[in-house]
Amino acid sequence: MLGLIVFVLGIVFAGRFLVPLSSTGLTGSVLSPVALLPDAAGDDGAGDALTPQAEAEMYLPVPSIFEDERVVAAAGPLARLACYKDDAASVPDPARAVQEQALASPLEGAGSGADVIAGEHLLAAAASPLVGVAPEGAAELAALPLPAATRLADAGPVTAAGACPALLQRTFNRLQTGKPESLCQFDGKVLLVVNTASYCGYTHQFEGLEAMYRKYKDRGLVVVGFPSNDFGKQEPGTNAEIAEFCRLTYGVEFPMFEKSSVTNLASNPLFTDLAARTGKSPQWNFHKYVIDRNGVPVASFTSQVEPNDRSLVSLVERLLAERPRKS
Repeated sequence: MLGLIVFVLGIVFAGRFLVPLSSTGLTGSVLSPVALLPDAAGDDGAGDALTPQAEAEMYLPVPSIFEDERVVAAAGPLARLACYKDDAASVPDPARAVQEQALASPLEGAGSGADVIAGEHLLAAAASPLVGVAPEGAAELAALPLPAATRLADAGPVTAAGACPALLQRTFNRLQTGKPESLCQFDGKVLLVVNTASYCGYTHQFEGLEAMYRKYKDRGLVVVGFPSNDFGKQEPGTNAEIAEFCRLTYGVEFPMFEKSSVTNLASNPLFTDLAARTGKSPQWNFHKYVIDRNGVPVASFTSQVEPNDRSLVSLVERLLAERPRKS
């Protein structure tokens, strides 16, 4: 996915200007794999003509899918996040520092690495409209010569066969143990992801969620809970208190992870991606996302939809009957 972001940023918005490859911070790391043609073909921006061989070595080819006007329209928010046209040598250090601080500002005070965390998920959310715009170009994107460590891959066809879907490539601490666990353990499963709260009018849904999990877990369903205090301050307890409440009151056995904010980019990037890809963000406790066996979000259900609602159950049963594309 980052390959897609990088090329759209450069091609659509850098235009006739060189992207500054020597810039530091988040912008530099995002744009460093790409160099774009300057104003005059065959010129390196300093008035020196380049040979065709030199051009081929310096510049990456432009994939044809970026001629699609929908890509241009969808990529608009990206230009405001990490693209400026001036050559790095002409940007004074103080100005560059202001630009980098602006990129980090959504998570100011969040601790070390805040600029990187903020940038990754802001870019992912801004680029989400591009997913599925040109699926015929997926193979072309996958072949781009970008370092694997810089890719923010989509959980669709760009993801390498046999790899854990990008959506699940995240680690959270288990509620009951406090130990980190990767969501990749659920690869190939149908997931029902829910933000929960212990003192909510919908808290009784724990019972239905647990019943659903026990009924379908042998067929491949996993209910995944994320306690959150975002709505109505209805999850004020510690992780230990939440775990005890869920176990003693509702006999919860489905996987739950430590309390986090499902509306904060840094606290729970999984919900950031789910909201971006479905177009629906949680408005209250017990919002539900359904993810298929390939790690692709396919539906979003509001808090009012009970776990035994026919529309939700029918969708889960249909997805359980499907096999992963990569198997």
